[in-house]
Amino acid sequence: MDTSTPAPRIAGFHHLTAPVDDLEVAERFYVGLLGAVLVRRLDRATFLRVRPDRASEVDASNSPLHLAVRWGAPPELHLFLQRERRKPVPPPHPHLAMQVAPEALDTFVQRLRAAGVPLDGPRRLGPPGQASVYFADPFGNTLELVTLGYTGAVVEGPPEVGVLGG
Repeated sequence: MDTSTPAPRIAGFHHLTAPVDDLEVAERFYVGLLGAVLVRRLDRATFLRVRPDRASEVDASNSPLHLAVRWGAPPELHLFLQRERRKPVPPPHPHLAMQVAPEALDTFVQRLRAAGVPLDGPRRLGPPGQASVYFADPFGNTLELVTLGYTGAVVEGPPEVGVLGG
């Protein structure tokens, strides 16, 4: 590996990806429940219109079909259709952490509970005022809502992802 010359500058993350096995369920969860903005939907009709030469890929296990969602500024989250994926037991890592305002954390906890989503938190791993809530999407991807300046009750220590389902 040549490290004698500096690497070119990377501007930042453009997108992150997560596997899902149902694009409609993913849209209801990420857009409907979590409030993401749907940036783009690459569904079957759109893909075949744009890339008819790649029609065999549409029904493959590792499909190019996906949703692109975003909260605020980039990066986008691309939710790719993975048809034969088994829902894993949510691991502590990797996970996607989304920043929320301190006053929004309890509202999200109520929304998630009302939707029947198992969660762990609020808990604190960081400095005073830091709080995190951990949960999994319907596909077993571990997610975190994190904030600074939280004044509510927190449990100290790492998340218990075993309560998130599987």
